[in-house]
Amino acid sequence: MDASPKLVFVFWLGVVVVIMTVFMLGVILVMRQRMLRKERNHVRASMLWAKVLGAAMRGDTAPAPALRKRDVSGFIDAWNRLHGELREQESTGMARIAHEVGLERQLYGLIDHGGFHSRLMAIIALGYMRSRAHFDRIARFLDDRSPIVSLCAARALMQIDSAQAVSMFVPHIVSRSDWSQGSVAEILKVGEPGTVAKELGAVALQANAEVAPRLIRFLAGVNPDQAAPVIRKILADPPDDHLISTCLQVMAHADDLPLVRPLLTHPRWHVRMQAASALGRIGEPSDEYLLMPLLTDEQWWVRYRAAKALTKLPSIGEKEVMRIRHAQTDRFACDILDQVMAEQKIGVQQ
Repeated sequence: MDASPKLVFVFWLGVVVVIMTVFMLGVILVMRQRMLRKERNHVRASMLWAKVLGAAMRGDTAPAPALRKRDVSGFIDAWNRLHGELREQESTGMARIAHEVGLERQLYGLIDHGGFHSRLMAIIALGYMRSRAHFDRIARFLDDRSPIVSLCAARALMQIDSAQAVSMFVPHIVSRSDWSQGSVAEILKVGEPGTVAKELGAVALQANAEVAPRLIRFLAGVNPDQAAPVIRKILADPPDDHLISTCLQVMAHADDLPLVRPLLTHPRWHVRMQAASALGRIGEPSDEYLLMPLLTDEQWWVRYRAAKALTKLPSIGEKEVMRIRHAQTDRFACDILDQVMAEQKIGVQQ
């Protein structure tokens, strides 16, 4: 008896599914083998060129071997890795090798036609070459939608010509909220501190209350001395409360005490808290009497920072803190001083 058409259809459908499954498995195995072979070749090339570049760095003048196309990624990996460990004056020998193997041409090709990772590595490598001829080619990636690519481009530009790069980079900090603040701070350190601080200060004074705090933090991290006059200008015209708090957090000069002391009575508790902390860093012994009223503040954090600040003032030792503690009649003031003194004892024991 002939099989029904349905059974025949199901049989051949099963055969097709099995064939397709075997075919897909074969494709996956082939792709995996290619990936593993490519990775092994990358590691081999990276190790080989790390030795060649390392020898050139140490003064070996032997001509470089030919750079095969399949070894380009390994060369770039070794180039970037070694430069991350070197001082600029030590890279002369490596620059000679790069010239002999035509690295610039390879990098241009990867930037224009490579994938994401290849383009990223090429931008970093061009930055380490520190040639002014590459500046404009890299600058177009400063506006890249990817924060990783744009930050790598910014760092490369700073390595090539920090004076010009900082005037392009700092305005982008205002508009790029997706940039990591840690990465931005590291890039700013590449430039000459005076030039970077001048650019940051000028932009900070014009920025809105949302962006200015970030710029003030960067400025204080680059050059606290040049941050001081900018902070004074900002505080001269009462700005946003959040910006006031940021300025207080980065203040580092005793000359600014006249700006800090009035803020101990600010209506916003987080400003009073930061003002107390600032006095702990830059205050004078006489500021003890300005901090003591804050020990009874309605906000716990204000009381805590005031108590901590008292222990950090010049000439205020354990005996002086005990004197202040015994003079208190408010329960909140007594509790917060007891806590801070207990923390100090634990810190000494640790």
